[in-house]
Amino acid sequence: MLEEVNFNKEATNIESFRRYLEAMGLTRQATAPKVYLQCSSRRVLTMERLYGVPLTDLDSISAIVSSPETSLITALNVWFGSLLACETFHADVHAGNLWLLRDGRIGFLDFGIVGRISPKTWAAMEVFLASIATEEYESMASALIEMGATDKDVDSKAFARDLEKIFSSILDMDTELIVATARGTNTNATAVSANLVVDERQMNALFLDVVRVSESYGLRFPREFALLMKQLLYFDRYTRLLAPNLNMLQDQRITLVSNRNSSSRNIYQ
Repeated sequence: MLEEVNFNKEATNIESFRRYLEAMGLTRQATAPKVYLQCSSRRVLTMERLYGVPLTDLDSISAIVSSPETSLITALNVWFGSLLACETFHADVHAGNLWLLRDGRIGFLDFGIVGRISPKTWAAMEVFLASIATEEYESMASALIEMGATDKDVDSKAFARDLEKIFSSILDMDTELIVATARGTNTNATAVSANLVVDERQMNALFLDVVRVSESYGLRFPREFALLMKQLLYFDRYTRLLAPNLNMLQDQRITLVSNRNSSSRNIYQ
């Protein structure tokens, strides 16, 4: 919490992300606000102002770009790429911090919470994510065992059965889609807006369930596991709103970092 309110650290995180975008040639696809260091300190952060809308504002997004799905894929690719190609990754991509800007780029805001992940942990995380997509809970258990530290043997089959119970609850999470309409005063046009409301208490309960069950098997996960899981659930909600037919973990247009061979690959267009 103290790091989150230290604006010197946040400024460093923002500049690191901007360097990542520059190095990977992604400045036309995404951005983070420029920091004015001469006007900033540990208690004051002065940044460039960005203009845009949250990724949950479907009506406004549709007015900016012709394909909200493409914008979502860009956001996913930029974020996945930052997991290993950037010094830190953005670890709080809720709708207030992830915008579609007026110029069509994705804007990443608020770098108070960031994470770092090792290649070994990410390799296990990829297996874990693939097992979620295919509902292969024994593979999921094996990946989590590889990711977590333990000083005893783990019954992977029993662990897999417990994980299946937990992750089946994702489908039962209360996700509310609010749709509002308004007719213009001077025209007959009707504006439609949508907003996705997620009960974050349920999301946090899900994380706690995973941790609680894992600890009962003697596992201790790195902090980044919880951070990554929460971001993926945020992206899952955006997917349900902007691209309901998109499989975030299996779509060939979405590139996980271990498969990224160069910055020149044209996957962001």
